[in-house]
Amino acid sequence: MPRLQPGEDGRHHTYCRLCEAQCGLIAEVQSGVIARIGPDRDHPVSRGHLCVKAPGMLQITYDEDRLLQPMKRTGAPGDFEPVSWDSALDDIAARVKRITGRHGGASLAGYIGNPAAFSTFHYAYGFGFIGMFGSDKFYNAMQVDTGARVLASDQVFGDSGRYPFPDLPGTDFLMIFGSNPIISHMSLITTPKARELLDGIAGRGSVIVVDPRRTETASRYEHQPIKPGGDVFLLLGLLKSLIEAELTDEAFLSAKVNGWKELRQRVVAFSWSDICAASGIQEERIREVAARFTSASAAACYGRAGTNRGRFSTLANILMDALNLATGNFARAGGSVIGRNPFEPEQGARRAASYGSKRSRVGNLPLVADTQPGGGLAEEILTSGEGQIRALFLDSGNPVLSYPRGDLLEEALETLELFVSLDLYMNESNRYADYILPAPSFYERADVNDQWAANAPEPWVQYVAPVIEPLGDCRHEYEIYDGMLQRLEMPDLTSVITGQRSDFDNRRSYLEIAEMGLRSGTYGDKFGAKPEGLNLDKLLNEHPSGYAVRERVDASRSWDQITFEDRKPRLWTEMIESELDRLEKEPLDDRRLKLFGRRLLHTMNSWMHNSDKVIRNARPTLLMHSVDAEARQIADGQKVRLHNRHGEIEVQVEVSDTVVPGSVNYPHGFGHRNGGWRQANQMEGENINLLASSDPKDWEPVSGNCHLDGVPVEVRPV
Repeated sequence: MPRLQPGEDGRHHTYCRLCEAQCGLIAEVQSGVIARIGPDRDHPVSRGHLCVKAPGMLQITYDEDRLLQPMKRTGAPGDFEPVSWDSALDDIAARVKRITGRHGGASLAGYIGNPAAFSTFHYAYGFGFIGMFGSDKFYNAMQVDTGARVLASDQVFGDSGRYPFPDLPGTDFLMIFGSNPIISHMSLITTPKARELLDGIAGRGSVIVVDPRRTETASRYEHQPIKPGGDVFLLLGLLKSLIEAELTDEAFLSAKVNGWKELRQRVVAFSWSDICAASGIQEERIREVAARFTSASAAACYGRAGTNRGRFSTLANILMDALNLATGNFARAGGSVIGRNPFEPEQGARRAASYGSKRSRVGNLPLVADTQPGGGLAEEILTSGEGQIRALFLDSGNPVLSYPRGDLLEEALETLELFVSLDLYMNESNRYADYILPAPSFYERADVNDQWAANAPEPWVQYVAPVIEPLGDCRHEYEIYDGMLQRLEMPDLTSVITGQRSDFDNRRSYLEIAEMGLRSGTYGDKFGAKPEGLNLDKLLNEHPSGYAVRERVDASRSWDQITFEDRKPRLWTEMIESELDRLEKEPLDDRRLKLFGRRLLHTMNSWMHNSDKVIRNARPTLLMHSVDAEARQIADGQKVRLHNRHGEIEVQVEVSDTVVPGSVNYPHGFGHRNGGWRQANQMEGENINLLASSDPKDWEPVSGNCHLDGVPVEVRPV
């Protein structure tokens, strides 16, 4: 049966690009319009799973508030009128040339938001565009999301792009720190049926969820309450228990791991009294969990956002790796593993870590994965001198809501000489832009699940064509960047992504680069030399629902993904030592309430709130334990003022014993007021990040991660 063309009536195979799960979808097109989104029951891994967000994305695709033509600002923030592509790109290119001529390439900056992580090579060509001018001003959501995990991977495995994950189908004891997979679908792990896999682990053994809140996941399995920010101390306690009980595999550690002896010596020096006080967990309980972890036939420890946004997040992630290694659970079936990117060579990559080679202009912090500390974007714009940001390209992001002190960032954005945004909407950030250039939704683009295939316990590769052509006058981001480069008489982005200079008259697309990577990579056809291998045409026509490259991740090949010359993980570096020194000096508790965040099932950060299908059940409230509410004479449903030295917001309280005493909890991504999305503007909720610090001295010094969980606050009735 011939393959359907974009916009042709019938059932189109596609997949969701909203989170790592990447569930297979069937889009039904009628009269050239997508009429329905359903699950793909033939998908090799999702097998008919579907959540509310993919159908919600259909509503966003056809949203009346969506931008479908280039817009030029004509007056105050938010005042725009339509212009042609030629007019917009000609002016932008001319202004880039003037700005870089006066101030140098370092005056250009780029911000790429979370949606780009699920679009083929989007980060590579978005940041590559800025890099072609000699700038290193790259910003994204990393330092408010994954920065600590990225740096931990750099230190332990030698590559910031290697994310260890539990081999869920074979695990029989799983510890989850700061993650709520029933809601998030297992972030940083590509597995569409998380609950089914977790149920299997619980049936074979145990799933322990460590969290200050009895989350939806914790309610389903075994909950271990903990104080916000206490994860690093619990992990120290687990390792200390194993060492004192002589339950670590010393022969394995001596042969396969560097630095265990030094880390071991520092771990045992921490006192049980400090560990228990800071975590809120008794010594007996910690010893019990440690014994259960090491006695399991296959165990793994996994953490996510809650272990990436505190004061010692990098150290917490390193200690999780240490726990998996010390118990012999790394690179074994059912343990902690590292998968293989289909675009990388079969023998595994060897990349030198670059941590510490570059530092930020403001705050003098080391760059992680060549990315600037995100909380400093406003100051980098406002602080005069060499390297001051004069022009910003904002791609699929809303840093006014996702970075600390969005009010300060608003002031900074208005001072830019050039501000260009690529997006679906006018949002709270790009209302200050000179131009907003309309981009497609994922139903209007072709993609292959490149990097996330490496994080799948059951790895698969899928390539899909657009379901429909881009609506209105939208253009793919790659085309937009390349259109500007053409006007500046610069090579196309192929030269950045592949390292090969391209012919000015034969500019290649991101899909041509993807084809090269797939065919030469782990599962590729080697350009015909391996006929059973994959290429994009074979995926599209022979495996439209995706192709399972293996039944299970090859755990033993995890060693190949370690990029140090000796292929040994490192548990002792100068950075690890400095963080343990800092932890020993940290005051344990200042007795103020600690604010931490949560994700709601029907929302996706800040950018899907204009779909009533998605947000109709979203209710942002401040969860507060009854003990804390009574002490402050606060009643359920009451308005309160949540404040600290950085800012204040007014929110509604929900008295709930699902959170530990001494903490309060509020979802992120809210606070819409002035964007061009009418329904989002009417939503309740406030921007929690107004209470986070934008001062580099308040961030984690080794990663530049913003402190968004465990933030000290005061709560008073309004």
